[in-house]
Amino acid sequence: MEEKIWNGVLKRLTGTESPESALLLDEWLAADPAHQRQYREMEATWALSERITPEPPAVPFQQFTRQVAETKASDYETARRPAAARNSFWKYGVAASLALMCLLAGLFYDQWNSGKKPQEEWITRKAGLGKVIQISLPDSSQVWLNAGSQITFAKGFNGKKIRAIRLKGEAYFEVKHDHKHPFVVSSGSLKTTVYGTSFSVRAYDNEALTSVSVNSGKVGVSGEDQSHDKHTVMLLPNDKLNYSHRNHQFVKTTINNEDVNAWVKGELLFEQTPLTEVFETLARKYQVKIDTGTQDYKTCKLTARFGNQPIQVVLKAIHLSLNIHSTQIGNTIYLKGGNCM
Repeated sequence: MEEKIWNGVLKRLTGTESPESALLLDEWLAADPAHQRQYREMEATWALSERITPEPPAVPFQQFTRQVAETKASDYETARRPAAARNSFWKYGVAASLALMCLLAGLFYDQWNSGKKPQEEWITRKAGLGKVIQISLPDSSQVWLNAGSQITFAKGFNGKKIRAIRLKGEAYFEVKHDHKHPFVVSSGSLKTTVYGTSFSVRAYDNEALTSVSVNSGKVGVSGEDQSHDKHTVMLLPNDKLNYSHRNHQFVKTTINNEDVNAWVKGELLFEQTPLTEVFETLARKYQVKIDTGTQDYKTCKLTARFGNQPIQVVLKAIHLSLNIHSTQIGNTIYLKGGNCM
């Protein structure tokens, strides 16, 4: 856009603008008083340049050409001096034009660059594998981050009109009430807006669903894609909203209040969860690598609830329900078999 505006300014100053460039420049001028000030400065510089008169030739141009026609070959060296004067005239004009364009370009860039807002600094907090961490935000809101998750927020978070958070993974929020400054969590495909409440968001990149569950208060959830960005689903306590990345649909269900943040206490809840996601959850929680070899568990699903138990208890339950055998060597768990494929 800046290059188009610069071209429009030059066309107006030189009287060569088209209706399209004139409209573009007029819109730019009307958008901000600072733009009008920049244009006036460039216009004044242009007007000032017109007062610079290049050095005139030693003789009028018509007289000079007549002299060249009448000059004999033997007198050619004598006739070269007016030609040099003429060349000097054009060199002055070209140099003045180039200097002016450089001056205007520099002025335009300085004005535009000085109006740019400084890049905002963001702070990132991460929970490593096998860890659940608690974070206190600048506004005193509390966040619990699940293993392999991270949040990002502006360094000046507390002075913003919108308390914006970016989430990758899973987090439970207890938001300090402030009706003048909404608390907004962007989590991939969803945007969750609250003013003071407690809720959980799960948004791992490799999972089929992004979900929002409410413990207390009221939450508004909208999609980041064009089909949902203007549609907000309101959630109350015990409401859970799942968003499918495959068909871009919302599904609203109910959830037990104690289940909203059960993972904060180390519990694992699976409800018709694909086994591939179950294994990824176990790998994050227990800091292990799970190797399925050539086995394909994409069609297998698990419904189960585990307290804060060792991984061997979880693997035994999976073996009993799905006949999947496991062997652990070092930090790697190898899986094979299964009656769900």
